[in-house]
Amino acid sequence: MSDNKQTPRNAGVHQSRNTVAVNERAAFDNVGLTKRNADYMYRFNKALEKTKLTPEKKAKAVQEMVDELVEGQKSGKTAKNLYGDVADRVQFVVEGPKVQGTGVVFGGPNYWPNMIYNALTFFMIFNLMFGLMYLFSPKLMTTSQPVGITAITVSALVAGFILPIMPRLFDPKVKHKYNGWIRTVFVLLGFVVWMALFYLAQMLPNVINPVLMPWPSIILGVLSIAAMMWIRRTYKIRGGFFG
Repeated sequence: MSDNKQTPRNAGVHQSRNTVAVNERAAFDNVGLTKRNADYMYRFNKALEKTKLTPEKKAKAVQEMVDELVEGQKSGKTAKNLYGDVADRVQFVVEGPKVQGTGVVFGGPNYWPNMIYNALTFFMIFNLMFGLMYLFSPKLMTTSQPVGITAITVSALVAGFILPIMPRLFDPKVKHKYNGWIRTVFVLLGFVVWMALFYLAQMLPNVINPVLMPWPSIILGVLSIAAMMWIRRTYKIRGGFFG
């Protein structure tokens, strides 16, 4: 009977893992962090590895925090003070900051460029649609009730005002003042107002709400596309007809 002790199964694997963990932990000790801050960054890095962020974004987030901590330590700041719990910080890095919402969350970043872009989108759609429709079926201008340019413009403007607000009403990154049901009611009311103003504008006399001939409508639609492309190149547009 041999006196040699048997080596536990997978002992080499466990030892290798422990060595890796020690090395990862030491990496934060060697960049000028205090023991507590280094421990925080080690735990944050491990948690961040489980997310779907790209390696580049993970490395950037870690490096920015390390740089901030090294500087903050000079005035006694700690990772806990700056970032809160590790889980909260990971969520912040992955999802981005929560935006404080007020009221119905009117506006938002680049609201007016988005408003104009969405208004031009609907103005383009209606003008091209009716222009091509009347071009290939001229009888529709006499047998149906054609839509006037004033009604099209009013509908496009109302859509422009409302549509940039809709995504923010249900954006999980926004801290909303009202619950989901109330915000849904706001959406429904917005569509009711939109349709009501469109039908009221369509009831105006032809002198105020003239019906354009096919080619002028098509030209306005094409010009709207050009204006939309310029706005998209110049400003940050959230969503929109062309994605």
